[in-house]
Amino acid sequence: MRPSPRLDPFKPAIDAMLVEDTTAPRKQRHTVRRILARLIEEHGAEELSYSTVRDYVRVRRAQIDVEAGRRVEVFVPQEHAPAAEAEVDFGEVWIVLNGVKTK
Repeated sequence: MRPSPRLDPFKPAIDAMLVEDTTAPRKQRHTVRRILARLIEEHGAEELSYSTVRDYVRVRRAQIDVEAGRRVEVFVPQEHAPAAEAEVDFGEVWIVLNGVKTK
């Protein structure tokens, strides 16, 4: 993702909204659509696209949550010799087959 220079003047406003969200109830937090709408209404940011704001918010929201202590960032490095190990994910799915819920 390449940063958009068009977004630079609006980053402080976006960050302020995301910081507000750290203390807001879950249902009252800003969605990307609401952030974009506020940028257009309050800052005249008509030239911004949804995807530009979405990409920035995705990264900054996680960073701000970590800074606020709402999320713990964990990284566990894994080093394996080539072809020494394999990983397979299994899952379950429930479907309705002939009117019967089946796993």
